Amino acid sequence: MASQRCLRRLASLSCRESVSVSSVSSRWRPALPLQSRRVLPHHLTRRSMASMSLGQSIAKAIESTGPISLIHYMKQCLTGKDGGYYTSSSDPFGEAGDFVTSPEISQMFGELIGIWVIYEWMSQNQCNGKKVVLIELGPGRGTLMDDALRVMRKFEPFAKVVSGVKLVEASGPLRDLQCAKLCGEDLKPRWQGTNWTETTKHFGASVTWYDDVRQISLQPDEAPFFIAHEFFDALPINAFQNTPDGWRELLVDVKKDKLILPNTEPKEPEFCFTIAPKLSAPARALNSLSPRYEALSGIPNSVVEMSPDSHGYVIHFSKSIHYAGNGAALIIDYGPANTVPVNSLRGIQKHKRVSPFVQPGKVDLSADVDFGALVETALRPDFNVEVHGPAEQSQFLFGLGIKERYESLVQTAGDDPETLAILKSGFERLTERGGLGMGRIYKALAIVPESGGRQVAGFQRETPVEEEEGGEGEGAVAGEKQPQA
Repeated sequence: MASQRCLRRLASLSCRESVSVSSVSSRWRPALPLQSRRVLPHHLTRRSMASMSLGQSIAKAIESTGPISLIHYMKQCLTGKDGGYYTSSSDPFGEAGDFVTSPEISQMFGELIGIWVIYEWMSQNQCNGKKVVLIELGPGRGTLMDDALRVMRKFEPFAKVVSGVKLVEASGPLRDLQCAKLCGEDLKPRWQGTNWTETTKHFGASVTWYDDVRQISLQPDEAPFFIAHEFFDALPINAFQNTPDGWRELLVDVKKDKLILPNTEPKEPEFCFTIAPKLSAPARALNSLSPRYEALSGIPNSVVEMSPDSHGYVIHFSKSIHYAGNGAALIIDYGPANTVPVNSLRGIQKHKRVSPFVQPGKVDLSADVDFGALVETALRPDFNVEVHGPAEQSQFLFGLGIKERYESLVQTAGDDPETLAILKSGFERLTERGGLGMGRIYKALAIVPESGGRQVAGFQRETPVEEEEGGEGEGAVAGEKQPQA
């Protein structure tokens, strides 16, 4: 097994002497979510008028068919083909964007993710001679993967066994940005019959893009390593409230004073929650999905948020690792470590929090990740895997050697005050635990092959994580997806 000394050595590698920090905001871009079995109202899949906004289209559907589920509303707002937040913008980042994420704050973040993958590969007996497939979901501009590959290039035994980089990305413009970052500024992905592809500039491995993680075919001699950083928080959720009649689904309706009236000029509608009058199939099944939900059914007016697509992705990760007998999945996002998220749906626009029920397609929507639910899903008896975490991001990064890497970069920077200031700011922002610091709000979770509970890098001290003050729904906002400074 790889030693802690080896881990510190990897972290101290001076992989990039010059420190570059983007002056604009950036964040991941989710791929189209796993498809739900439920059918969307026809108004939500095709607009009757080319000039109709997404909000007007949703309102018209509600007017015709009644309130819709929150998961359908979020899917249309985020990834709808006609005006979705992620599918209608060529680049939602920069001055007109909303966020800056950990890979854009400091090169150290992506480098340590690369170290984690190498260390896990070593801990799994170098995956028994298998090739390594690197899979990232929602790779944004490609910054995280670029920093990780630069570290991997320095570790030749690992670089030699990487058979390919697979990026789950549905946006054409973002594929172009990722290709420029990973393969070369003047290159764009080439269509190769079934997928877009190019060759990484780092050590010649192929880069292939997919719309859906399920399109990736793994060979028997390949070990998959999944990376999902700030991906799960953008997956649509359903919400339920406990009423005197039991669980009822929270649906999305048009605000009554915003209804589209006949023969009037269309106005931009606003939306709101309404309680379903009848027991829906998801509400009926809620208690059977988790003992945590069943326990909440005895508390009046309690609210539960759950993400069916999140379960689908974790099942795919666990199944892939189970059948390969090797590999790992690393999930980093924000949300409660031990409790069920409540009232966490939020909208972000122009670096500020706004209502999630205004300007569909113009506002980013996200919700806290239910790490407890991810753990329950991964630990199903039919998967031969084990779960480590969730651990606070600060604990995870310190366990990987961020302090040693920071000190190494400081030595390289010499007496340059600007570079030293950038390094210090990045280190502190990534690891800060006070108040709503990123080091506390963000959590890391690892899924690895079952091996009797061995140590996994970054999770060496798995003590209970403190919950954020003020509740996750309100408290997580200041720490998540950091607005541009």
